[in-house]
Amino acid sequence: MSAAFTVDVCSRCGYAAYPPRILCPACGGAEWRRRRADSGMVEEVTVRRPVFKRRQLPWGNWLDQSETWLGSVRTDLGPVVVARVPESVKPGDRVRLHSQASTTIALPGHLAEATSFAPDGAPDAAAHDSAGRG
Repeated sequence: MSAAFTVDVCSRCGYAAYPPRILCPACGGAEWRRRRADSGMVEEVTVRRPVFKRRQLPWGNWLDQSETWLGSVRTDLGPVVVARVPESVKPGDRVRLHSQASTTIALPGHLAEATSFAPDGAPDAAAHDSAGRG
């Protein structure tokens, strides 16, 4: 099941935070509301290349590893989200964002699955309540 990608916005000053915070860094407020962050612009793209193309799992099966394309997407509300993107996405592209469990989608024109990462290791915003706490 998928859902819209959301960020927390301070009820007092309107500061948009991702990952969610307990207190607003701009005004110190503790009241947050959820806002959809449907789209944004890709600022950077990088490729993570595995050291080994294949690796053996503990139970004996082999896992083929491929390159992982990651993009920094500045949402229209302001916060930057790091999302898994396809090879066709490049800096300057407008993309739509969408969440599915712990994934964020960032593709031009349509939706596709991608994993999101928070800078401080916190889980995706959909896993937090509206007060910004997990």
